[in-house]
Amino acid sequence: MDPLNQYCENHSSQPDATLNDIYRGIALHTANPNMASTPYQGLLLQMLSQMVQPQVAVEIGSFAGYGAVCIARGVAHGGTLHVVEVDEEYEEIILTNAQRGGVADKINLHIGAALNVIPSLPNNIDFAFVDADKENYENYYHLLLPKMRSGGLIIFDNMLWYGRVLETPETTLRCDRSTRILQHLNQLITQDPRVTNILLPIRDGLMIVRVES
Repeated sequence: MDPLNQYCENHSSQPDATLNDIYRGIALHTANPNMASTPYQGLLLQMLSQMVQPQVAVEIGSFAGYGAVCIARGVAHGGTLHVVEVDEEYEEIILTNAQRGGVADKINLHIGAALNVIPSLPNNIDFAFVDADKENYENYYHLLLPKMRSGGLIIFDNMLWYGRVLETPETTLRCDRSTRILQHLNQLITQDPRVTNILLPIRDGLMIVRVES
């Protein structure tokens, strides 16, 4: 890890024992543990959720539920985090980790394609986190935005795409379809008068979008 990034992590609050156990279990019992939110990213998601205190929150793409537990810790009393995961093999581990994290009562798990599930979700969403198939990111943006309340947050992960967003088709073969989709979405969001946004170089790039209208 870059020394400056390591310094930032060392001088940030550390996950508690429960989150450590959940993260360790994901590393031991899943084939692709790198798909989980890191503890550093999870801390940011938890803090943002605690600031917003959403009544209605959404996570698109959960994998094993580490990020969901972090987000759910900020969900207001009586509120719900709608977790959308396309792969049914992760259903049990998501629910188990939600139980271990003490947030099972706040989570409503939807197993299915997000393109089909999002239209059925409640309106006036306060907080949404998207970390799923990149080729549908723009579709998720267009589906979520009308459902967000004014002042709500949408957060997209992987918006720097391992640095590939700097590439062009003329200079490298690394500028594949997913890269071009994320490049276009970054530009679309930045030019959208309905939102205010900031792209942060955290992990693989977090685009934080605040809905203004």
